Amino acid sequence: MINRQLRAPLGRVSIRESLASVEAAQNRQMAELLDSIGDGFMAFDLDWRVTYCNRNAEAHYGLRREDAVGKLAWDLPELGADSDMRDFLERAMTGRIEVEAEAQSELRPGMWFHLRAFPLDEGLGVTFRDVTERRERARREREQAARLELALATSGFGDWRWDMATDVTDMSVRAAEIVGLEPGPTMTWVQMLEHVHPDDREPARLAVVRALREDVPYEIEYRITRPTDGALRWIRIRARVQRDDNGQVVGMLGVLMDITEAKVEDAQIRADRARLAESEARFRDMADSAPSPVWVTNARGALEFANRALQELAGLPLSELTGDAWIQLMHPDDRERVAQTRIDARVSGNLNAWEARFLIGGEWRWLRTASRPRFDEAGEFQGYVGLAMDITDARLAEERQRLLINELNHRVKNTLATIQSLARQTLREGVSMVDARERLTERLLALSTAHNVLTRENWESADIANIAREAVRPYDDPPGARIAIDGPPARLAPNVALAISMALHELATNAQKYGSLSVVGGRVSLRWSLNPQHDALRLEWRETGGPPVTAPVSTGFGSRLLSGLTGELGAPAAVDYARSGLVCRLRAPIT
Repeated sequence: MINRQLRAPLGRVSIRESLASVEAAQNRQMAELLDSIGDGFMAFDLDWRVTYCNRNAEAHYGLRREDAVGKLAWDLPELGADSDMRDFLERAMTGRIEVEAEAQSELRPGMWFHLRAFPLDEGLGVTFRDVTERRERARREREQAARLELALATSGFGDWRWDMATDVTDMSVRAAEIVGLEPGPTMTWVQMLEHVHPDDREPARLAVVRALREDVPYEIEYRITRPTDGALRWIRIRARVQRDDNGQVVGMLGVLMDITEAKVEDAQIRADRARLAESEARFRDMADSAPSPVWVTNARGALEFANRALQELAGLPLSELTGDAWIQLMHPDDRERVAQTRIDARVSGNLNAWEARFLIGGEWRWLRTASRPRFDEAGEFQGYVGLAMDITDARLAEERQRLLINELNHRVKNTLATIQSLARQTLREGVSMVDARERLTERLLALSTAHNVLTRENWESADIANIAREAVRPYDDPPGARIAIDGPPARLAPNVALAISMALHELATNAQKYGSLSVVGGRVSLRWSLNPQHDALRLEWRETGGPPVTAPVSTGFGSRLLSGLTGELGAPAAVDYARSGLVCRLRAPIT
């Protein structure tokens, strides 16, 4: 009986102890669980006494669990000073509702917490988590997104995202504005393709397919018809594949921009370039067909273009004429003068014209150029365009003409002096006017004959044989019957030819009147030979078969003429009045 009485109380105590032990174990496990979570946690009873405080809450408020449990929350300085927290908790406790909020900590300035209060059977629980870093990250992301949006808007781009699972395209405000849609997820990719120009639709589709298949970015330009206004616009798309955290393709991210104005401008530029190219081609064809050299320089004076005629004239390809290469072909003595002329023309804006020598085909040739300045639409000087002409032959002709004019003036003066001397000497011979007129006429004809020979030779020189034949022709008919002419070829200067002609005329006239040609059977031998130096000839007039010769008592015109040949021939005539026939020897320089 005693044993049974003792065992019963002992059994009841053991059960209570067991239950207490289990409860304590459960409480420890719950405390360990609550301590292990990253959030701070506190529990309050209905009278706001603290019933639990985990380690993160201890750390946050700077209190010890043993000091906090069982105390009124608002009596604790750490909690009582946080008015925002008290308002938050009282709203949940009073309404017996769950309340969440994010608030900046009064205890820890600059830190943000996510708060969650919820009713318990016998009070209230609250959790709080530090979300400062998350909020800062979100703020940076928002700023980055805003900067990106600003950058895209500034550059004319709008961004978009295509969800492959739903086929819906989500567009930013700017992107939607460009393509004429409402911003946000408003249209599938298939529907978008319907607004692409039919000629561009397949290339647009294939670009996306290739990007997805090969996992490469893509860029493409095509035309669309905007749903809002039906306008045809050019857009440029740049996009890349988007993947999830597992590396699976989930869609695409990209940007787009309206390039219609750029396309129009580009088309205008291409048209302008085509017109310019056509104009340049016409100019080149025209310039190459021109018989005269045509050239174009830039503002610095470097040659940019030379037509075919100029290349053929210089005997050089265009590559060896462009730039400053053409200046190297100019005679050094002409460069400074030409450079100054070009500078003066540019300053004045007048026609640029000059003449200079150029090394062409191994010889110096004279070129005359005439050019005008050319300006662009803004009035800026661009260079010169001009013509060139080879005037070498013209300059030689001018020089020859000048010399001929000077020579003609000299010869006319000499001829007039000769005629004056002929007239004066003829009239001094004491003959009648009839005889004087006849002799003067004959002598003028002889002078004219020599002039005729020289004229045929352009008054450069005359052949001695032609001078001799023409001088004695009136006295030897038929030619060679009575006057034998013989000698090697030799050419005489004009003044020497005139002197020889006049001397032969006087010798023939004297022979016809008094010498061998005055009788039947009389003859004359006219011969000449060259000296060893070949710079002069020796001429001999020899009469035979005529009447006996006697030296004249007085000096007539013929004698004075023969003795006065020193100026032209360099020496006077040597006359031998042999009884068998007159002999006259002359020395004359040759050319």
